[in-house]
Amino acid sequence: MNIDLQTIFKITLSSAALTLAVAQPATAAWSGADNTLELGTSISNPSFNSSNLGFAGNPSLSNDGWGMQGAFTNFYLSSSAQSVTVDARSSAANFPAFSIFRTNVAYSGETVGVDTPAELTGQIHKFNSVGQAGDPGIMWATGADGIVETLGYVSSSSKNYVNSFGGVIDSGAHDVSIDNLYETGVSGTIGVTGNPAFANTKRFATLTLNDLQAGWYAVFVGGADVLGSSAGISLNISASAAPSTYTPAAVPVPSAVWLFGTALAGFIGRGKRNAKA
Repeated sequence: MNIDLQTIFKITLSSAALTLAVAQPATAAWSGADNTLELGTSISNPSFNSSNLGFAGNPSLSNDGWGMQGAFTNFYLSSSAQSVTVDARSSAANFPAFSIFRTNVAYSGETVGVDTPAELTGQIHKFNSVGQAGDPGIMWATGADGIVETLGYVSSSSKNYVNSFGGVIDSGAHDVSIDNLYETGVSGTIGVTGNPAFANTKRFATLTLNDLQAGWYAVFVGGADVLGSSAGISLNISASAAPSTYTPAAVPVPSAVWLFGTALAGFIGRGKRNAKA
């Protein structure tokens, strides 16, 4: 079976994550400081972000994501759900957009990987907000304690962009996952909740992830249109009451990964023996 580089890359991250301590849900930017999502419940933040260009659309940044204006958050899905819906809505004339990522831990936008020399510390100034884990412009966030796979994105702007890293950001909802390991499909909608002729029209963007598996997820949220105002964007995430009955197929692990793990274990063991000598 042929396994592409992104799949191998993701398997390596997942294997490395086995060495991490089991993470417990931590507080995030949610009402009641509760970012644990259980079946049949929802979590929300009524004023999560107000940037009109945090996600895309800033000509000065070549349409890259604006790390210091958009915002990351995370949530923990306690049980696999038949569906989970992420909903972002503007309080006025903003154009909400967001990406959702599978992670191994509670991830909130910290630098965990390696990218260009100028982008190695703190929260990244500009990046590829729709890139797959390991792609140019998002390598800094890729790792066993960062992004494992990008599942999808949605933009309520009618404009389409290509950022400086080659990332394509089209209007509407898009499934960009590389397999069915964490979900079986991503779909969504965009629209308005008022008269589109009015300058202060409220807009929304949603993604629904089918058969979303239990674990940690991160969301990057911001506006996506220079014509938008810096109005607040609320975020709501809800899980179906019905559990998922889907069982992901086991992903074959390339021999190189096993060899890497074996070599690492041997190296650690040798180090312990030397320390006792």
